[in-house]
Amino acid sequence: MPESSTGTPDEGPPSFARRVLDTIDRIPAGRVMTYGLIAAHLDAHPRQVGRVMTHWADETHWHRVVYADGTPASCHGNKAAVLLRSEGTPMRDGRVDLVHALWNE
Repeated sequence: MPESSTGTPDEGPPSFARRVLDTIDRIPAGRVMTYGLIAAHLDAHPRQVGRVMTHWADETHWHRVVYADGTPASCHGNKAAVLLRSEGTPMRDGRVDLVHALWNE
């Protein structure tokens, strides 16, 4: 089980959180990963990835992480879809077209 995924802003992200954020940083513009794919890549649970995103998302391209059905995150004033479209991410009916946009490191 990975260590706590939180930490404090003064301390910076703990090692598991840093691994999540580093994975997200490698997602190219126009592509996405799901919470589940990131979790599988790090041998963790999608909820652990979600906890990291709750505390540390502003340090990365948070909008490139989507739900398993392609739905963009609803945090940050629902700006994820706008950011994804601006990067040329393929979308259909308000969701990311995972057939064309999914990136598997």
